[in-house]
Amino acid sequence: MASLQHSEIESVKQTVLGIYRAFEKLDAQLLDENFDHSEELLAFGTDQDEKFQGWNQYKDVHTIQFKALKSFKFVAKELDVHVHNDVAWIADRPHWFIETKSGEKLDTDMRITAVLRKEQSSGKWLVVQWHVSVGLSQRLHQY
Repeated sequence: MASLQHSEIESVKQTVLGIYRAFEKLDAQLLDENFDHSEELLAFGTDQDEKFQGWNQYKDVHTIQFKALKSFKFVAKELDVHVHNDVAWIADRPHWFIETKSGEKLDTDMRITAVLRKEQSSGKWLVVQWHVSVGLSQRLHQY
């Protein structure tokens, strides 16, 4: 049982790293193959108004975003993966270096959380919830 659990964790990890590589390739089609194409998909982006409920709202996001980009470096730093049956959840604080075609640059650490579900028919792990954010630079309280 432990080896099966380890195998599933590794499979989810490879799925997430594949998502990161698709971002780096600016390949929207490859990236979107990793997302659930149903109305159950929920995604939050980094812009305040970026909440997408369902594939129909989300399906063009990466194509539009990638048209504005020159390069995207996506480095996993703390990828943490958990699996329970056919559901997995991940958290990471990757580093992004993005350059737009207009010359703007973003060089920062991000926060990503996601929930993936294993499709029974294909055995493939697909993202059903995706959240990307930047942490506040100043603490609001002390621990």
